[in-house]
Amino acid sequence: MAGEKRDASPSASTAQVETPSKRQKLDDKPGEPAAAPAASAIAPSNAAATSADGDAPSSPAPVARETDSPSSRGKQRGGRGGGRGGSFGDRRSRNERSAAGKHAAKGRGRDRNDEAREGSRNAETAAKAAAGDAAGANAAANDEDKRDKLPKKKVALLIGYSGLGYKGSQINPDTETIEGEVFKALVAAGCISEDNSKDPHKVSLARAARTDAGVHAAVNVLTLKLILTPPSKAAETSIEDHINAFLPAGIRVWSILRVQGSFDPRRVCDQRQYEYTLPTHVLLGPKPGTPMYETIEKGRNADSAFDATKFPIIEASQKFWATQPEKSDFLADVQAKKGWRMPSEVLGQLRDFVQAYEGSHNFYNFTVGKDFRDRSCQRVMRKLEISEPFVVNDTEYVSVTFIGQSFMLHQIRKMIGLVMIAVRSATPPSLIPETFGPSRIHVPKAPGLGLLLISPHYTEYNKRIAEGNAKLDELVAAGRMDDKAYGEQKRDAIDFVELGLSERIDAFKQEQVYKRMWSVEEDELVFSKWLNFLDTFVSNDFDYLNPKGVIPASATYKKGENPERTRAASTNGVRAPDAEAAAPSDDEDGIGGDDE
Repeated sequence: MAGEKRDASPSASTAQVETPSKRQKLDDKPGEPAAAPAASAIAPSNAAATSADGDAPSSPAPVARETDSPSSRGKQRGGRGGGRGGSFGDRRSRNERSAAGKHAAKGRGRDRNDEAREGSRNAETAAKAAAGDAAGANAAANDEDKRDKLPKKKVALLIGYSGLGYKGSQINPDTETIEGEVFKALVAAGCISEDNSKDPHKVSLARAARTDAGVHAAVNVLTLKLILTPPSKAAETSIEDHINAFLPAGIRVWSILRVQGSFDPRRVCDQRQYEYTLPTHVLLGPKPGTPMYETIEKGRNADSAFDATKFPIIEASQKFWATQPEKSDFLADVQAKKGWRMPSEVLGQLRDFVQAYEGSHNFYNFTVGKDFRDRSCQRVMRKLEISEPFVVNDTEYVSVTFIGQSFMLHQIRKMIGLVMIAVRSATPPSLIPETFGPSRIHVPKAPGLGLLLISPHYTEYNKRIAEGNAKLDELVAAGRMDDKAYGEQKRDAIDFVELGLSERIDAFKQEQVYKRMWSVEEDELVFSKWLNFLDTFVSNDFDYLNPKGVIPASATYKKGENPERTRAASTNGVRAPDAEAAAPSDDEDGIGGDDE
């Protein structure tokens, strides 16, 4: 009750504490005024006088003063009942004082227990503090380790490779790929730390173009974050030579260039240039008596206006097969084909055909898994050229150059596949525009052996880099930038010609790409086997190989049907169950990537 009254009237309680007793002390002399109270007794401590929000406490603790008499001290300590410890103010009975003493003893016991618990809490707090110090020390050590790590820079790797023996270019777990080989070499060279050696995403690996299994590249561009000063590299050795020491001869790093942090090798690329090399004897018409020969003859006989003299390949093919024994086997025919040379008129027909691809068209018939209405099938072919024929190992070849903004999966190989079967069957170039329409047809995919990525082009990016470097030159000339800052901010154009790499790349193409390509074709007859499969398979798929260059209904696929599988036809024209559309491919396992 007394406490509640003090809480209700704090001013009265405070006045009681601050007003000294008017009674004289026992040793005061009569007639002398009472001594002035000590300053410390009048003013309470800051902790007791001020609460957290700055207000005075509701019931400040009473403070004993030397000027107070025993009775007043007893009243202040114990309220109306008087003080507990003074003989003058303690009016309790002996039993009451005894009970109070026992209570005080229990209090002292509790105090000792409290001290023990407090000691335990202090020990626990000390242990936590020690653990915190240890964690802080570990964090500091980790920070120190991070500071000790070698810095990484985002760079563009210009690489070249022969795709023979690899399942495409893009890195793939547990699969032999070009990027996988390069990644392992970068780790071995110390350009990628052990912490990042298991996950290419940690170094932001990206590429300008993905190539199928067996497809080659004179120049491809990869971007990733690399350590450019690995401890294992000798000072006199360039970073490119250091990495190449860990790569097979069929894969080379041409140059490493610093690029902007936002540089994306695929999206920034303006266009891509490819080259496809094929033996010219694949343009010879099919052997008389084969299913493909019969399909072509059926179409010619159905067209009363057909004029064979307009197609030089017909006469050239007839002359060739007239020299071959009627029952000659496959190997004998191939050996004879190697000695055949393409007439200039056939070369002109071939050039007319490939030029029909130029422009912006819907190439959905030249890829897989896309519908005619898919806008991503609209691609721009800027230039297609055919080289003059050249002879290697007594076999004549030509190369077709493709320059396009981008290419879809298998697009170039299907474009070449259609060129070969259309020219050898004397189908006019008017067939090409037909393939851009909604009629879904089966276009065979040519072997990957002859395909070579020449280079991605970065025309607009190189222009921006040139402009940026010119501004840096102005700052250096004005004395507003030092050489170190200039070296950090300067970027190189991604152009192997400007970088002086043309001779090295041409030598690589000759030794590691062309020679190996020709050797494989010589030993394995890749192109001849591919055509032999198409010539001997019975199907309606190629009814579009006719003199009018139109796509009949018999050659089209309905929605939901797979153009990658033929529909074998019986002798009465009824389609048989599906069968494989082409010879086993070098990337049918799905590991291969886009041609782009």
